[in-house]
Amino acid sequence: MTTETEQPGSFFAKAYAGVRGRVEFGDALIFFYALVLLRQYLWILDQNFLAWAAAAALAAVCWYFYVSTKPFPAEKTDRNFWLVVGLPLLAVYLLRAAFPDHSYDVLSYHLLHAERSLRGALYAPGDYFPTALPFNPVADTLTGLSRLLLGFRLGTMINLFALIWAAQITDKIMRPFIGRAWLRSTCVLVVVLSENLLFELSTYMVDLLTLPLLLQATLLTLRADEAKNRRANFIHVALLLGACTAFKVTNLAVALPILVACAYQMVLSQMVLGSRRFALRQMIITALMMLVGFVAPLVPFTIYIFRLTRNPIFPVANFFFKSDYWPMHGGWDIRWGPQTFRETIAWPVLIWFKPERHSELAVYSGRLSFGFIVAIVGLVFTWRNPRARTLCFILIASALLWSAANMGYSRYGLYQELLAGVTVFALAAALITSSWTKIGWRTALAAGLCLVLLVQVYFACAYALRKEWGARYSVIDAPGPYAQEAKLMLRDRSLRSFLTDEERALFDHVQVWLETGPKSTGVEALLNPRAPIIAVRQPEYFVTRAAWRHFIRSIEAFAGQGMFSLCLNSDLTAAKEALALRGLEVATVTPVDIPFFSRSERIGMMLIEVRIPSSPEGRSQFESAWMKGAFAAADYGEQIIALDPPSVMHPGEKAAIHCKVKNLGAATWPAVGTKDFRYQMNLGDRWISGGTSAEDSRVAMNADLPPGGEVELTLTVTAPRAPGEYTLMIDMVHEGVAWFKERGGRPLELRVRVQP
Repeated sequence: MTTETEQPGSFFAKAYAGVRGRVEFGDALIFFYALVLLRQYLWILDQNFLAWAAAAALAAVCWYFYVSTKPFPAEKTDRNFWLVVGLPLLAVYLLRAAFPDHSYDVLSYHLLHAERSLRGALYAPGDYFPTALPFNPVADTLTGLSRLLLGFRLGTMINLFALIWAAQITDKIMRPFIGRAWLRSTCVLVVVLSENLLFELSTYMVDLLTLPLLLQATLLTLRADEAKNRRANFIHVALLLGACTAFKVTNLAVALPILVACAYQMVLSQMVLGSRRFALRQMIITALMMLVGFVAPLVPFTIYIFRLTRNPIFPVANFFFKSDYWPMHGGWDIRWGPQTFRETIAWPVLIWFKPERHSELAVYSGRLSFGFIVAIVGLVFTWRNPRARTLCFILIASALLWSAANMGYSRYGLYQELLAGVTVFALAAALITSSWTKIGWRTALAAGLCLVLLVQVYFACAYALRKEWGARYSVIDAPGPYAQEAKLMLRDRSLRSFLTDEERALFDHVQVWLETGPKSTGVEALLNPRAPIIAVRQPEYFVTRAAWRHFIRSIEAFAGQGMFSLCLNSDLTAAKEALALRGLEVATVTPVDIPFFSRSERIGMMLIEVRIPSSPEGRSQFESAWMKGAFAAADYGEQIIALDPPSVMHPGEKAAIHCKVKNLGAATWPAVGTKDFRYQMNLGDRWISGGTSAEDSRVAMNADLPPGGEVELTLTVTAPRAPGEYTLMIDMVHEGVAWFKERGGRPLELRVRVQP
């Protein structure tokens, strides 16, 4: 009989037995991944310490269930792996680790997201969209924890751990293809030596963090037929992919093909059951549980951003959700990626020839391009090999989705870069295995594939030695400064500790930060994390009247208090222009040199004191600046009927078109705007032909038009001088803001032939 004193020991013994033999290197990181995801569920708690303590307790429970239900026991990592793969990756990491990372995205939003999410929700009370895009900060929360534990320089070591974990999973994926441990470790090293992986190794960029999760989901998908509990295996896949999507929504380009592969395997596995009804029931239950697992990591931030912006995937798909805080377009950067449908299909190969549209670094050694071609060929040669076939499918499908949905941008395709190397070795191994008794064309082709991959790796390493996102020196370039900076490792947890007492007092007077520079908010959040940050520079947050009013209320809440902004010296003129555009005045400008976690490496910046205009005219202009904004998208609903439209006109001919216009929105359309005729609503027309558009004329309303109201207007149009077939678009226009069509309205389009 078990006594009461033995029960606790029995409980822990059972708990230990549940995870014994299943814990691996990456499982230590799984706890921290679960911790930062669960912390978002507790953003509703005001007490930060209590929220973190509760999140840690929940993360421990989730970690136990995750490890104890792993479909496969732990697999030992060979010593060869640590010597052949681990040491080189550590050397690459240390190449620049001593120099603090001050790359663009880090200063722009990564540091701010980390500081805010370590203290609670993404945005603090008083904030008004301080960064360009409010991405899910969960990855920055993870790097923030790493920074708190190891200091600023070594805080990036979380990326090294993630890449080593990814390499271990890659080793498992390649075991069926390459049996010898030392040879497989060498191949794994080749796989991870892609410049786009190495560029981010010692930075606060977050793209590497999801690589091991994506690869683990891939591994479980490849081994689904070996799992004793296939349902648990598929749920693990869905949970991993959901976490990846929460970390970075662009990972959907990988998650979707993997889920398709899982669905295919699920159907195959269930079809062997005797009863089709039972098989269908089991598939539905498994699919629902996978859906819950996939959605669970996404729920808290989706709800948070929806409450903030009325768009659950802000700013994506804003044409559908119509948030007041972003234009109707989706917000993707048009500098990168394919521009036509044909380019989209060929983009995984075209990036080899167009590196300037692949990333800002404008170099590319061609890993994905080569792997994509090999995967297409591999579908033919490895069709009878389920694992190789699945690898080829996932690579091809995810690369095309990356091209179509993710701009074909380098940092969003790291998984495809790594999987490309795995696919090349898988095909080479399959070719050699099928002709192992003699040296034939298959063996020669396999050797050629490996040779091309080695040449690509040479160029990748050469690029990684010269470039990285922060443009920092390496220990090879500057060994003396590197040694001096390395002395500060583990002693650089706070930027304020590098300031003098006078400098700390200067920044303590800040009550609110105004964002006027593209690389300032991260520094502002570190210098005075208690002060809210209000957007000034970002034009997207000043499109609508509702957004303008929110901004004005945010500024007026701090009227008479210390309003300051930081910007780089080179950005001072642009910062002043941004403040003037928002109706604010510059009081004083003070040069400051920020010791960015270094006594020698300083960032030259300008501290700008800002105030609301004191003159009655200036104050009035600031308070009425909301008139510059657009109405809500729904208020641009229109119905236009032409009573006597022409179908044929002569070049230069004038015609009077009598129109009936109805306001389908919920706001009154103003007939009078400012003295310079802006912000009023008029009826206008444009002539469209061959992709070109030419504005023609306007007619004003005599009075404001209320919701549901109608007005008859006579619009005089002038036919173009060049004969041809034209579309005459008659539309309402909010002067100085937008044509109604640009905000979702439906103008009247008439076909008109202009003939001599």
